Amino acid sequence: MLDSVFKELPHKYLDFKIIHRGSELATGYKPDVVLQKDSHYVILESEHSTNRKTFLGGFLKAAKILTGNNHGILVLVLKIQDNTNEHQISLHLGQYLKFINTLTNLKEVYVISDENYCRDDQPCVIKGEEFLKLARKVDED
Repeated sequence: MLDSVFKELPHKYLDFKIIHRGSELATGYKPDVVLQKDSHYVILESEHSTNRKTFLGGFLKAAKILTGNNHGILVLVLKIQDNTNEHQISLHLGQYLKFINTLTNLKEVYVISDENYCRDDQPCVIKGEEFLKLARKVDED
């Protein structure tokens, strides 16, 4: 899925509002989509790369934003390729989530394929029943 298409989708999580669609959330950080309610955030990144450093970079930037009074979750939506899938990326990020746990209020990270996240041109409701069946939650173990 093209970034421009992903950014314009009607992403949903509870009664959160979309506040950014590719614009700068903090200096040097332009996540694809950000939903917010008070000091709680859902950060969505759509990735087509097979480079694990790209996923780690997005993860660390989200973790940095979600400090102090800011809390939230990160959803990585990826294009499945021969060497990149939900399982591999969630395993890769798990060790880093455990490492930075005490430094951030990013406590939940989900990895889901673009095909599973957006069926029939409608994205899943984040953390809804279908989403939780299809996404892989990054585990700190």
